[in-house]
Amino acid sequence: MPNKFVIIGGDAAGMSAASKIRRMQPSAEMVVFEKGDHISFAACGIPYWISGVIDDGRKLQVLTPEIARNKRGIDVRTQHEVTHIDPGKNKVSVTDLATGNIFEESYDALLIATGARAARPPIPGIDNAGVFTLRSLADGHLINNYLADNQIKHATIIGGGYIGLEMAETYRQLNIAVTVVEMLDQIAPTFDKDILEKVTEHVVENGVDLRLDTRVNAIEKTDKLVVKTSAGDIPTDMVIVSTGVRPNSELAQAAGITLGKSGAITIDANMQTSVPNIYSAGDCAEHKHLVLDEDIWIPLAPSANKGGRVAGENMAGQATRFPGILGTAAVKVFDYTIAQTGLTEKQAEQSGKYAEITTATITGGSRAHYYPGSMPVTIKLVVEQSTKRLLGAQIIGKADVAKRVDVLATAITAKMTVEDIGMLDLTYAPPVSPVYDPIHVAANVANK
Repeated sequence: MPNKFVIIGGDAAGMSAASKIRRMQPSAEMVVFEKGDHISFAACGIPYWISGVIDDGRKLQVLTPEIARNKRGIDVRTQHEVTHIDPGKNKVSVTDLATGNIFEESYDALLIATGARAARPPIPGIDNAGVFTLRSLADGHLINNYLADNQIKHATIIGGGYIGLEMAETYRQLNIAVTVVEMLDQIAPTFDKDILEKVTEHVVENGVDLRLDTRVNAIEKTDKLVVKTSAGDIPTDMVIVSTGVRPNSELAQAAGITLGKSGAITIDANMQTSVPNIYSAGDCAEHKHLVLDEDIWIPLAPSANKGGRVAGENMAGQATRFPGILGTAAVKVFDYTIAQTGLTEKQAEQSGKYAEITTATITGGSRAHYYPGSMPVTIKLVVEQSTKRLLGAQIIGKADVAKRVDVLATAITAKMTVEDIGMLDLTYAPPVSPVYDPIHVAANVANK
C-alpha cells in the first residue's frame, strides 16, 4: 500500500483528495504543491465578491494553508510549481517560486489536480493594461484593485457564457455601463437557443448592451481602451475576457499520460490515468458522461470535489468508483436562473447515438395559480422517442429552478422515462408548488 503521496494542485480536487487520504492514513507522508498563493477557494463566488454581495474575499477561502497544515496535518506548500513528472523514477521536479530553489520529490502515488486556466484567444492587444480574465482569487483581487484605483464608467465583456453573464450583472450592480460581445448568435452557448428568448430580453432590459454575432478583432490602448469588433468600435475603461477555459494538462502530456479528445487527462472510474500510480481529478480531467457513455470534459466544481475524494480513497487503498457526470449546472442572470442537465437537443442530435429525438417545452407556475407570488417556470425536455427515456433538461425562471433541475438530473441518472417522471410523487402545497408541478406537465407533454 502506498505510504507517500504527492498531490499537484491545492484547489477543490487536490485538497479533497488530501483530506480523504489523511483521514484514511493518519500517519502517511503527504505533500501538496500549489503554484499559487491560495488553496481551496470558491471561484464561483468571485463575481459576487466584486459586486459587493459578498463583503470580504476571505470568505471565499474554504481552507487556508495554515489550517490545512495545523489542523489537518497536510503539508501544503504554496508558491511551489511542479515542472516535470518522471513516472519511471516515481519523482517530480519542483521549483520553489519564492526562492528559485529546484528539488525533486519522490512518491508512491501521485495525483494531478492542476485544474484549468482561462482561455486567452489570440486577440491583438489582449495583454494591454485594463484587460483581465477571471478564473482565480488572484484575478478577483486584480479586478477589485483596478476598480478601486480607476474611475470606471464602462466595461466590456468578451464572451456571453456563465462568467460573462455574472460579470454583466456585477457591473450593473456597481452602476457601471457594460457591453457584452458574443461571437455566437446566443448567450449561454451550452443551452439551446430557443429556451433563452426571455432571458436574453431580460439581460437587455437590465441595461446591458448585448452584441451577438459579433467578433472581436483587436483591443487597442490609447487614453482609453477600444475594443474593435466586426460591428464597430467600443470605447471602454476595462475589459473582461470570458471566452471559456482550457485544461492544464501539459504536465501530464509531457510525462506520457494519455489525454482525451478535449485535451484533458483520460482517467478510468477509479480516477487512474494511463500510467500506474498516477491519478487525476478536477478540471484537468475528463469524466464519463452518463447519457453519452463516453468521456467528456465539463469542468465544474461538484465533479472536482467528488472526484478528488474518490481519487484520495483509491490512492489510499480503498477501491471506489466515480460513476460519471451529467454536466448539471445553474447560473443566476439578474432575476432569472437558468439551469441544465444531461444533453441539449443540439447535443443529442449531434451525438448520432439516438435514432430520433423529440422535445417538449412548457411553461407552468412555480406555485398554485391562486397563491400570491407564483412565477412562470419554463422547462424543455429532450427525449429519446423510441424508449421515452429522458436525455436532458433545461429550465429557466425566476423561482425554484435549481431544485427542479436536480429532480430531473436524478431522473436521468436513474434512466427514467418521461412516463415515470410524470408519475413522480412530488410535493404539493399552494405556497410551494401546484398539484401538477411543471416537471409533471413537461413529462406528460413529452410522453404524448
